[in-house]
Amino acid sequence: MAETTVIETERLFLRQYTADDFDALYEIMSDPETMRHYPAPFDADRTRRWIEWNLENYEKYGFGLWAVVLKETGGFIGDCGITLQEIDGETLPEIGYHIHKKYWRRGCAKEAARAARDWFFRHTQYDAVWSWMKYTNEASQATARANGMRKIKEYPDPQNTVSCAWAITRAEWEALKEKKMEQRNLKQVFESERISFVEVSEQLIPDYLVMINDIEHVDRFLGGAHDPYTEESEISWVKENLEKNAQVFSMIEKAGGQFIGNIELMEPKDGEAELGIAITAEKQDKGFGTEAIPALLAYGFNRLGLKRVCLRVFPENHRAIRVYEKCGFREYDRSEKDVYMEIRR
Repeated sequence: MAETTVIETERLFLRQYTADDFDALYEIMSDPETMRHYPAPFDADRTRRWIEWNLENYEKYGFGLWAVVLKETGGFIGDCGITLQEIDGETLPEIGYHIHKKYWRRGCAKEAARAARDWFFRHTQYDAVWSWMKYTNEASQATARANGMRKIKEYPDPQNTVSCAWAITRAEWEALKEKKMEQRNLKQVFESERISFVEVSEQLIPDYLVMINDIEHVDRFLGGAHDPYTEESEISWVKENLEKNAQVFSMIEKAGGQFIGNIELMEPKDGEAELGIAITAEKQDKGFGTEAIPALLAYGFNRLGLKRVCLRVFPENHRAIRVYEKCGFREYDRSEKDVYMEIRR
């Protein structure tokens, strides 16, 4: 996806608008059924101004409504994001969205709105975000509810006759994240911008098995075929690591709760440890490695008191070597089978 991508979810990209989006947006905004909760559908001029307004918002505020693109097809299916709106006499940040009616009732608005909510709280200092809609717009109220919002009030509005205002505070959003972890019985140890680092758990064994038994992918970091891992072997592995308080963590994507992989500091002793990381094939090439490794190093240096972290990587694994170098590791030795790298505090 282009560099203008702001957010990625399981099924969607949210990216900045371009002038080339006019035709696809006009199909949505000019449709009477889609715009039935607006005073009137948009004409061509208003649709162009809509794109221009959001381009201005990006420059002025750092956010706006973003184009929503379906990963499966690469097609534009609507917009979603944050704008400043007047809600009962106050200028407040609001999550809004417009999805092509062909994609209604597929959860696209909910998926995009949740991602916009998470982005908002991670990248701004606001204490709350709102959603505002005409009182008859039951679908948008359901999306707001699914987004963790509470209905704050109804108020007279010349544009909508009566408008409904929903909101979620930063504290409520934080509690929502913690509750989600608790529901999965996962214990977070530390975090980075997009990743929660949690203790290994039997709840994640199905994810472990998918990753570790993906033979073609696993060859990159295990170096050859192996007998398939089983549920029993993974239960033993989890219990063993928990019992000895091993510094191995599962990585969970904050946006959507998907399993990313495992990362560890093996056998820390005398201020040194060896780093190991495995990321699922699905989560490769999304920048998780370059985010996770510095987060683990900070944990190791600051909380475990490590002075040096080393690792081994196959010489043919050029992509991994580039990632490690980007994270500050430097080669200090090599053999026919391994490149040895290190980073010091």
